[in-house]
Amino acid sequence: MHLLYQRPALAILALSEAWATTATPQRALHCLAGDPCWPSDASWAKLNSTLSRNLVRSLPPAAPCHVPYYNATACAAVRANWSSASWRSDQPGAYQDTAWENGDEPCYIDGAQNVTCQQGLVPYYTAVVQSVQDIQTAVSFARDNKLRTRIKGAAHDYLGKSSGKGSFAIQTIHMKGITFDDNFIPTGCDASAHKAVTVAAGEHWADVYREADARNVTVVGGAAITVGAAGGWPLGGGHSFLSPQYGLGVDNIIQFSAVTADGETKIINECQNSDLFWAMRGGGGGFAVTTSVTYKIHPPLSNLTLALLSINVTSDTLVPTISKYLDFQTTLADANISGYTYVLSPTNMAAILAQPNSDGNIEKTNATFAPLFEYAQQSAGKVQIGTALAVFPSQQALFAAYPQDDGQGTAAILGSRLFPRSAFESSAGNKKLAEYLADVSASNFIAILHLVGGGKVNEPAPDAMGVNPSWRTALEHIVISHAWTSNTSIPDRDEIRKSTTQKTQELAQFVPGLGAYVNEADVNEPEWQKTFWGHNYERLLEIKSRYDPTGVLTCGKCVGDDVFGS
Repeated sequence: MHLLYQRPALAILALSEAWATTATPQRALHCLAGDPCWPSDASWAKLNSTLSRNLVRSLPPAAPCHVPYYNATACAAVRANWSSASWRSDQPGAYQDTAWENGDEPCYIDGAQNVTCQQGLVPYYTAVVQSVQDIQTAVSFARDNKLRTRIKGAAHDYLGKSSGKGSFAIQTIHMKGITFDDNFIPTGCDASAHKAVTVAAGEHWADVYREADARNVTVVGGAAITVGAAGGWPLGGGHSFLSPQYGLGVDNIIQFSAVTADGETKIINECQNSDLFWAMRGGGGGFAVTTSVTYKIHPPLSNLTLALLSINVTSDTLVPTISKYLDFQTTLADANISGYTYVLSPTNMAAILAQPNSDGNIEKTNATFAPLFEYAQQSAGKVQIGTALAVFPSQQALFAAYPQDDGQGTAAILGSRLFPRSAFESSAGNKKLAEYLADVSASNFIAILHLVGGGKVNEPAPDAMGVNPSWRTALEHIVISHAWTSNTSIPDRDEIRKSTTQKTQELAQFVPGLGAYVNEADVNEPEWQKTFWGHNYERLLEIKSRYDPTGVLTCGKCVGDDVFGS
């Protein structure tokens, strides 16, 4: 996830019916807050006692700034922390993207005190769990009462998977623990030992990187260090600027520990519950509540060269400049350079690029950009391209130099597609894609090119695990992002949503048959099952139906949403 992101269509019936033929689960009728079936106050009080009084009546985070919850001291604390990612992770009712917090109901930090705070999409009650036993208790309560249940970790959620109107949430952010093991053998397996790290559900990548650095090892994780290391990131696939070297997050997972819908704790690996291990590596949320994830660890990086690229153009040269830059993508990949490029406006582009395990020679790395410098010279007065490079000894050193905690607490909506290397090997094709990116930029979208594929990402077979098979041919993940403010009218928000879906479908036309990364995509994808999981969806649904036959663990546009509802 990226800070610059901060700026329900029906499934096709025929596909839903075909996919559902592999299992005949009961269609869930979830009980929502306000329904006659909603548990009694006495039932909630009993659950609260069992959870050591860690059941919270969760509210939108701006609630203390509005009637009927107004509290001047609490409101001041909320305002002081509003954009902090770590603060938002800790609050039961806060999300990094407020589009999935308030929805379209008022409870805004910049709204008038006398405007009543409404619940929005924030779950009505949240179990702030402290232990695996707490999770078991919460899951069993949800199952027995047929509640719409959400799992909330660090809350870097751009598709609303961890919130939902009238729902009950299980917040795992207080589940802490990072354990390194030089001789880890997956439980129950007759296998060789791995160097590994086991990360509890509430840990952020910032904590994992710091501990890994102290032990002089490397872990593949998110580029946004406030992302949870054992939540939605690995369940959706998990990309990193180290992915070309070491694979996606799911390619590095050795074992899960999780609580399934029956309230039981399970060890999940190649030897135990292997079908669930296949599904949870990229199949998204809704299969189980993860309590820990065990990852492979890698040797220390020899160094990490960071290149900051800025491109400023006149509006009439934006298309040819983007086209030239798209031509350049395979050159970057072949030089072992990965990272993120932003088309910010009709006259500005910027990139944050990394070259891991380089020889530390800044001049040599900078020479990689020679074709761009030559292009700028040929377009003197209209195109300016500059670089700033630095060498860091590790991921932790890089992230320590560029803190990331701020910049959250606004509303954004995304769309995306995965692009293969071949998509960048045709100058004619690149020109058409450049025209598209220039058009979305002129329409107040930000376009973000994630050069995080190729290399080790492309090595596993498409059906080796549940993650979208499109990753196995992908070189880039291209995202478009739009935003609104609290003052944006509901009709205008609906128009932004409609435009995002339209532009996303236009983007899809460049790569027919390829899908999108489920963690950073359009929630209104018309064929979301196919787009998010391709031919893996049928097997994923069968596994979901077997481990959660009544749809206890739900989320929008997750596997089983078309059968159980969310």
